[in-house]
Amino acid sequence: MLLRRLRRSVESTVLHTLHLVHRRRSGPGSVSLMWLRAAPLERAQLPQPGTPAWTSFLCEVLAEAFSIARQVNVSLRWGTVQGQGKTVTASIPSLDPPGSPLRHAHWHSRSSLHFFQDSSLTFDAFEQGLLRDHTRHEQDYIEALEHAECLETLVPGLADIWHLKYRTPMCTSNRDFVELVLMLPLPSAPLPFNVFHERETLHMLRETGSLPARCDKTARRSFMVVSLPIKHAESPGYVRGYYASVEGVREDVTMVRPGELGTQWMLSTQTEAGGLIPRWMQELAMPSQIKADVPAFLRWAQAQAKRT
Repeated sequence: MLLRRLRRSVESTVLHTLHLVHRRRSGPGSVSLMWLRAAPLERAQLPQPGTPAWTSFLCEVLAEAFSIARQVNVSLRWGTVQGQGKTVTASIPSLDPPGSPLRHAHWHSRSSLHFFQDSSLTFDAFEQGLLRDHTRHEQDYIEALEHAECLETLVPGLADIWHLKYRTPMCTSNRDFVELVLMLPLPSAPLPFNVFHERETLHMLRETGSLPARCDKTARRSFMVVSLPIKHAESPGYVRGYYASVEGVREDVTMVRPGELGTQWMLSTQTEAGGLIPRWMQELAMPSQIKADVPAFLRWAQAQAKRT
């Protein structure tokens, strides 16, 4: 009974916060929208980098991303800590209104915690593999990703638009995605991703127009990678899909292993596969798909570490 009540409480908190996350913004003559959705943005909707509008855009995206990261941690924290390297998953129902194409597109989330003593990987290895050249590295460890091409660099090392081509199982058409990928190093903090960290990050961004060049070591380090779908000409032989995702990586400590500094890796994503695949089938497949990326990255990162 107590566990059921606790589960309902956690689910209620998750849904309420995601409702707050899904803030809509409107401009003169524009259609109301949410940044973090599996619905493509027009390229013209992206502000010019280096302008106040670009800074506002990054702040809005980051505010949504922080909220999602916190809720992934709330819903999956206990399983993450107990798992000690195992990947735990959860699926949060979409809060899109009735009639929306994404009404039944869940936010699929995962979390895992990795210690150097078990994986031989430090936070620096995650930073190098997941933050630096994020999408280019994905091609090295995600088997189904057969091609990744950078279509446009908006801000070197921070914002690129990528075209991704995936092989899919037999009887389904291959998929491709065009995504704005934001690689965001964050200021260090005693507890990364909490509300105080969010406020500090957004204040830094508004005041200076930039984020730290690297994850500094004055406190616990963290970074985020945010992907937003972009409209683009379709490619022959592929069905266009769309996804929005937030990846959060931070240094972490737990009472289970006192004195040891681990690295927590979280992800949450909403996907629209396109084509004729039924929604229920898409939703059923997502947890295992996002879970498989973790051991694939660990093997790749461990091999990279041995070469250096």
